[in-house]
Amino acid sequence: MLEIRPIAATPDAALEAALAHAPYLRRLYERCEARPFEDALAVITSLKAETPMEEAMTLLRKAKASAHLALAADDLSAHRSVMDVTAALTELATASVQAALRVALASRGLTDTGLFIVALGKMGAFELNYSSDIDIAAFYERGGFDGGERDAGDAAQRVLRDVVRLLDEVTADGYVFRTDLRLRPDPSSTPLAVSTDMAEAYYESVGQNWERMVWIKARAAAGDMEAASRFIDRMGAYVWRRNLDYWAIDDIQAIKRMINTKIGAVGLENPAPDIKLGPGGIREIEFFVQTQQLILGGRNPVLRDNSTLGAMTALRDAGIVTGGTAAALTQAYKVLRDVEHRIQMRHDEQSHTIPADADERAGVAALCGYPELEAFDRDLLETRKMVQTAYDTLFEHESGEDDVTDIGNLVFTGVDDDPETVRTLSGLGFDDPARAIDTIRNWHRGNVPATRTVRGRELLTAILPRMLTAMGATGEPDEAFRWFSRFFSGLSSGVQTLSMLLAKPALLDDLVATLALAPRLAEILSRRPDLLEALVSGQAPDVPKIADNTSFDAALDAWRRYHREQSFLIGHQLLHGLINASDAAKHWSRLADDTIREMASVAERETVRRYGEPPGTWGVFAMGKLGGAELTAGSDLDIIVIYDSPSLEAQNWFTRFTQRLITALTAPTAEGALYEVDMRLRPSGRGGPVAVSLPAFEHYQNEDAWTWEHMALTRLRYVAGDAGLGAKVLTIGKTAIADRARKDTGQIAQDISAMRQRLYQEKPGKGLWDLKTEKGGLIDIEFIVQQEMLLKGEAKRIWSNVGQALAGIAEAGSLSEEERTALQDALTYLQALQQVQRLAVGSEMTADAIPDGLKDRLCRAVHEDDFGALERHLAALKSGVHAIAAEKLQLPATD
Repeated sequence: MLEIRPIAATPDAALEAALAHAPYLRRLYERCEARPFEDALAVITSLKAETPMEEAMTLLRKAKASAHLALAADDLSAHRSVMDVTAALTELATASVQAALRVALASRGLTDTGLFIVALGKMGAFELNYSSDIDIAAFYERGGFDGGERDAGDAAQRVLRDVVRLLDEVTADGYVFRTDLRLRPDPSSTPLAVSTDMAEAYYESVGQNWERMVWIKARAAAGDMEAASRFIDRMGAYVWRRNLDYWAIDDIQAIKRMINTKIGAVGLENPAPDIKLGPGGIREIEFFVQTQQLILGGRNPVLRDNSTLGAMTALRDAGIVTGGTAAALTQAYKVLRDVEHRIQMRHDEQSHTIPADADERAGVAALCGYPELEAFDRDLLETRKMVQTAYDTLFEHESGEDDVTDIGNLVFTGVDDDPETVRTLSGLGFDDPARAIDTIRNWHRGNVPATRTVRGRELLTAILPRMLTAMGATGEPDEAFRWFSRFFSGLSSGVQTLSMLLAKPALLDDLVATLALAPRLAEILSRRPDLLEALVSGQAPDVPKIADNTSFDAALDAWRRYHREQSFLIGHQLLHGLINASDAAKHWSRLADDTIREMASVAERETVRRYGEPPGTWGVFAMGKLGGAELTAGSDLDIIVIYDSPSLEAQNWFTRFTQRLITALTAPTAEGALYEVDMRLRPSGRGGPVAVSLPAFEHYQNEDAWTWEHMALTRLRYVAGDAGLGAKVLTIGKTAIADRARKDTGQIAQDISAMRQRLYQEKPGKGLWDLKTEKGGLIDIEFIVQQEMLLKGEAKRIWSNVGQALAGIAEAGSLSEEERTALQDALTYLQALQQVQRLAVGSEMTADAIPDGLKDRLCRAVHEDDFGALERHLAALKSGVHAIAAEKLQLPATD
């Protein structure tokens, strides 16, 4: 066990001996007036209220310097015990706060009636160290504090700002105490001084267990002491709960688990530990005491001592802690506080870390009375090991906890970022751990609906270790956290969802991976967190039954709710390998077809309601990827509307119908949007009518269509409307293609070759992961297939789906078996990768920006063992496709 020894027999001699090792003490010795501590304290306690602010600042700083020098001399010579030193330092701080408040009030002609300051933390327990911040919170009674010409709240803020300036501002004479008011209720959104009514409402509604720990040490420090005592008494019901439910106890235990770093022997053997926050440090002793006070103090008032060692004695006397453990931890606490003092008296820094440099560390050892550094290091390690052993026995029944909690510190209590927690999150891969810590801290303050209940906050505490570990496993923890934050903020109530995530760890892992790797799904979940239940049920949503009398707007909303849930489930199943990537297009396309049919019916009913019965028949036809049933996540819908009617007035009705169909498919409502719709593939493109008559369609395809338009026409597929009209349109399309083939004099091949070369120039590929436009990509395969269909001109060999068309032209002899195999393998591979790519990141992607989790899913989609093998295979397939395209499409050799 570490043993702190005096470095000299008298205070003066000890101070002389310390000067070589403590630059801060040397500066004080050279600059300030030497006087006994009691004399320095008397300067502060006798400071008159009417003292001008600037004069008061000077007097306070000089008195503090003299007090520090005197206490250091007494400490190093053992003329005061360590706890006597902490008590004296706290007495100094208390007197300074009282003096500052007196002067600040007097400068504004105010009294302290109804205004008071409470000491918290070490200041509340008379446990301050040399360079401690002082944790205080200021309160005022609205009916008691008279702000003079100002509102009570406004006046209180101004007074507190003056108090902080008097104590905290650095002048030529230094500072008195660094002042921290962040332990007040919700410091990010409340003023420096908080009304007692607001404070009580906060603690009753969203106060946390760690804040209960803070208030264990509360003590009236300055101002209206009677009002302060009344307030602290009322806070007793919040701090000391007579009955703790299961979740409150579990939350306290979870805080203990999060604080307990499991870095083992490496952390303990570190010769430069943080003796406050590190393993075997001061905080572990404090937490050892405070957790048991919180759990047991409600029923056992004798445990409510606000000092660490006083509470330790009470726990021993109550038989809760053995005498041996209490004695060992008490001794360890004292010697660690002694070491802490000696670290801080060297440079007046709020540091608790033993220097890593051997010479610097030897200076600390010398101040502790150790002439040999090796002996100091050994005894300090022994002390810390003893503390951690005792600490690790707390809540021993937790030994069955999931190993996921053994990742290191995860502390989101208090107001400062815990250094070990920053290190833990950095180790998990977070680039911005401070942002995550601040966000979680605000969640714990009840700043989102999900954590406005005690149960919600306790459940959050319980899932945090696994949640953050899961985020690290994605390879994109910052992105996962950002999306989880949006999801979490969207929850109207957190208890049900958090309980579900706690009960089903695999669901939590699934959720985190989904949020990290698929922004499209994350966006849906962030808007509709209730979709999480769909994952639990595993059941497809019921198709809404839209009655004939359902309003247009209600029908749109009903289908959007269904579509959103179905889209989410398809994407989720694709991301997690529950459906093959090669099959995903069928699911997306089937959903789009169902949507078009339903929305077309809704649009027809609305048009009939407004303009009467349709003057003929109509059909909706798919083109592009939709025509080929090859949709991916987020695909646009390429459609055209064709009608057949003998009426000359039919154009107006079918134009109105088409406009309503477009609205039904694209308009954002309270339930979101469905698709972007592209109708540019209709005859005459943008310049033509949105609804095309059958004769106009037939005339255009036979007389005016360009080669590229007949390439697009190969993708034509009937989706909704009159089936007889659908058959007619498909026949017209195939006939027009056949007629072009019969009349061709070589123009088809020339046009397609020129078009492909132009696309290379206008939309150059963006590298290996450009799966569509890059050489050897999907467009090359589509051009090869469409050229062969246009050249053959056989109706039975015109297929809207590229895979089916590829098989058809191969059967017709347009491709060798080797070419067919190469193109089919590449098509399947590229489409599978594109499904995952579009779901996760859209169309833009480079290998160096792909997170590890997504790499795994891409490999799984194409059955590759590792990402390197995937990229090599992908490059080889694209090279083979482009070689075939260069020959079939008559591309120049340079291409």
